[in-house]
Amino acid sequence: MKILREPQIISGFIYEDPLEELPAVTHCGEALCVPGYQLATHSHRGFEFAYLSRGEAVWRVGKDETVHQMGDLFITYPRERHSGGGRAGETHHLWIGLELEKLGAEGRQLAGHLRRKNVRLLSGCAAAEPILRSIVGQVVSGLPLKREVTLAYLRVLFAVIEQQSRRDTAEKRQARPLALPYSYAVQKAVAYMEKHLDRRLPLAELAAVASLKQVSHFCTQFRREVGMTPATHHLHLRLNAARTALRQPAFDITLVAMQFGFSSSQHFSTAFQRAFGLSPRTWQKGGAEK
Repeated sequence: MKILREPQIISGFIYEDPLEELPAVTHCGEALCVPGYQLATHSHRGFEFAYLSRGEAVWRVGKDETVHQMGDLFITYPRERHSGGGRAGETHHLWIGLELEKLGAEGRQLAGHLRRKNVRLLSGCAAAEPILRSIVGQVVSGLPLKREVTLAYLRVLFAVIEQQSRRDTAEKRQARPLALPYSYAVQKAVAYMEKHLDRRLPLAELAAVASLKQVSHFCTQFRREVGMTPATHHLHLRLNAARTALRQPAFDITLVAMQFGFSSSQHFSTAFQRAFGLSPRTWQKGGAEK
C-alpha cells in the first residue's frame, strides 16, 4: 500500500490500494488533522467505515451533511462520492475500506443489512476503535499481515456494527433529543421546534430554517434521521412540555392547551390520551401512564 501525506495532517497514515495479503481490504489508515481540515470529494469501490476518536467533524454525501461526533462510526457505500472536514478542534480519525461481499458469509450478511436499513451513522460505537487500531497498527508496522488474525478482527467488527445499527434503528422510532447526531439541517429544525412550542409550525417554515429549498426533501431527510415526520416530532415535543406543566396542580388544563398551541382543550385531551394512554386530568391528579 502507498502512504500518502498531506500538509494539514499532523501525523498519521493514509493508505490506498488493496492489501496484498487480503485484497478485500481496499484501504485503511489514521490521521490527526488540524482544526478546519477539509477532505476533498472522493469515493471508494468498497464500503468505508470511519471512526472519530477526537473532535467533531461533518461528512457530506451528495447534498446531505451529517455531524460526526467523538465515538461515532460513519459509513459510506461503494462508489458513493463523499467529503468531510473538521468542525471543532483537532480531529483524529481511523478508517478502513472493505469489499464486504468478498469477505465470506459474514461480510455478505453485513452488506445486505446495511443496504436494507440504509445505515449511515452509528453513534457511540466505541467498541469499533480497538479493532480498527489493531488492523491499522499491523499495516503501519510494515510487518506481514496475518490473514487469519485480520479476518478474526473483521468478524468482530461486523458483529459490533450490526449490533449497534440495530440499537440505533430501535432508538429512531422514538423522538430523540438534540444531543444525538442529526445532520446539521435537521439539528437546526429541531432546535427551532424546541423554541416554538406554542404553535404548529408549517413545513415550509421548517424547511426554510433547515436551509432546504424543497419541502419534500426536508421531510424525507427528517423522517430518515428522526424516524417520524416533522409534524409528529413537534407534536411530541409540545405534548411532553405540556405534560411537565400539568404536574403543577395550579395549572389549568385549558390554559396549558392554549400555551402549547392546541386549538381547544378537547383537541389537546385527545392528542394527550393518544400519546400517553390517559387523560390530562388523570395525569395531573397523579395517574400513571399505561
